[in-house]
Amino acid sequence: MNSTFTEEPSTLVITCSSGVSPYLAQEVKALGFHIDRTTDSTVETEGTLADCVKLNMHLRTAHRVLYTLDRFRAHNANNLYYALIDIPWENYIDPEGYFSVDKAVENPTITDTRYASLKVKDAVVDRLREKFGCRPDSGNERDRTCLFVHWMGENASIYIDTTGESLSFRGYRGATSEAPMRESLAAAVIMASGWNKRGNFINPMCGCGTIAIEAAWMAQNRAPAMLRDNFSFMHLCCYEPSVWTQVVSEAMKAYEASKDIPCRIVATDIESDMIDATYENAELAGIDKLLTCDVCDFMLTPIPETAERGTIIMNPPYGGRMGDPLRLRDTYTGMGVFLQKNKASYDGYIFTGNPELAENSGLELSGHPQTFYSGRIECSLLENPTLKAEDEARFLRRSAIL
Repeated sequence: MNSTFTEEPSTLVITCSSGVSPYLAQEVKALGFHIDRTTDSTVETEGTLADCVKLNMHLRTAHRVLYTLDRFRAHNANNLYYALIDIPWENYIDPEGYFSVDKAVENPTITDTRYASLKVKDAVVDRLREKFGCRPDSGNERDRTCLFVHWMGENASIYIDTTGESLSFRGYRGATSEAPMRESLAAAVIMASGWNKRGNFINPMCGCGTIAIEAAWMAQNRAPAMLRDNFSFMHLCCYEPSVWTQVVSEAMKAYEASKDIPCRIVATDIESDMIDATYENAELAGIDKLLTCDVCDFMLTPIPETAERGTIIMNPPYGGRMGDPLRLRDTYTGMGVFLQKNKASYDGYIFTGNPELAENSGLELSGHPQTFYSGRIECSLLENPTLKAEDEARFLRRSAIL
C-alpha cells in the first residue's frame, strides 16, 4: 500500500453544524479515535488518510473530514503562495487530473476571498507543471479532488477535503418537503434524545421522513455512507482502493448482524404527499418494510405498546414562512397534550426554531433546551415538555379531535 495514504498521520478536522460537535465527538470516540480539540462546529483528532476513509463511512453527524497538510503564518497572498508551493502536491494530486479549492478567509489584505483560492490553485499548478511539464485542471466542482484553505488573520491552514459533497447527503432523498431537515442534523437530534434503539420510535409531523429514516438506519447499525460511491479521497493519486473495500466489507457485516431491528418505527403526517415522499425515500433507503406510515393529524398517530421505553420526536412548523405563529399556538399546545398522554411509556421531544411560540403555547420543560442550528435558524430540542393546566383545559375545550 502507498505509505502516503496509509502511514502518514496528521491532524484531522471534522466539521459539523453548529451545536452538533458534542454528538460528533461521541461518534469519533466510538470509532476508536481520541479527541484532541472541539469547537462549536468542529472536532479534531489524529489519523491517516486511510483513517479518513473509515470516518467518512461511519460518521452520521459530520459534514466533512479534513486532512491537514500544513499550518503556517501568512501576512498576505504572496506569503500564502510561497508556503503552499513547498508542499509535495505530487503525492496527492494527479498532474493530469482535476481539483477544486474551497475556502474560509478573513485577511485584511484580501478584498475578494476568491483571490485566496486562486493563489492556492496557482501554487499547486506551478509545482506540478515544474515537475511533470503538465498541469491539472481546476474549477468549482466538488466531485473529484478537493482542497480547503482556512486563513484567518495571519494564521493559515491547508487541508485535503477527503469528503467532497457533504456527508449530510446520504443518497436516499428522492422526494423532499418545503424545509427538509439535514440528515446529519436529524441524526444529532436523535442522539440528543437518548433513544436506545430498542424502544419504539415515533415521528409525527414526519415531513419527507428524514428523522424516521435516520432512526431506522441507526437501529440497524447501518453506516450512513453505504449508498455513496464517490468521495474526494478516491481521486487522490495516493488512494489505495483496498482500504475502501475493507471498510465497506466491515460496514456490511455490522449491518447484516443488526438489520432486523427489535423496535417499531412510526411516521405520520397530515399531508398525504408527505407520506408519499416518506415512502419513496424509505424505499431508496432500503427500510420501507420497517416503517409504519399513516396520513393523519399528529394527535391521531398510532402509539404501539413498547417493551422498552420509547421515544417521540416532533418537528413542527416554526412560524414565518412555515406557518402563521398565531395559528400554530394551538398546534404547539396540542403537542403538549399528545406527549403528556403518552409519557408513561414514551419520552417526548419537540424540535423547534421558535421556542418562544412553544412557551406561549403553555409548554413547560423538564430540563434546559439543547441548541442546534438548522441552516441559520437557531433551534431548540425541548425535552419532555409538560403543559400548564389552564392551557390544557383551553385546548381540550376547543379541540374537535379529543
